[in-house]
Amino acid sequence: MPNHDFIVGRVDNPDITWTEHGIVLNGNPVSFHVSIDDELINYLSDSLNWIEAWYPNGSHERGLNRYGYTIIKEKEHLRKFRNIIISWRNLFIHGPENIILTGGYGWDLGSNKGYYEKSKFKRVDIIDQMDELEELIEQALITSNYVIHCGI
Repeated sequence: MPNHDFIVGRVDNPDITWTEHGIVLNGNPVSFHVSIDDELINYLSDSLNWIEAWYPNGSHERGLNRYGYTIIKEKEHLRKFRNIIISWRNLFIHGPENIILTGGYGWDLGSNKGYYEKSKFKRVDIIDQMDELEELIEQALITSNYVIHCGI
């Protein structure tokens, strides 16, 4: 399953590469990053659209760029992002041990019958991802840096 990666940095035009040793930002290895499953990001996406961020073309948009990078710069939006993640974490903690999330709509080839995709997660895995992302956002706030999101 593809992942969205999040890192902390203070660059407006990041050069991000992936190596066998991890993520490299502008030629420097990144020591701390968080990976979030694409299906989980999709599930959270409506609420993530409340966050304002910068896209590669320099535009100021809402939400995360699914296929490129997104930079969340302003403390107001970093705090909002953190609070959204905390809220989802607090909701998921009350879920069953195995959580099934409804995904996108699909259909079988040669059939008019459609269905919603289902993604299965262990609650503990979702909570761990949310905790790590909250920690990363908090680090950006404390150090006056940005959160850089790398889409799939």
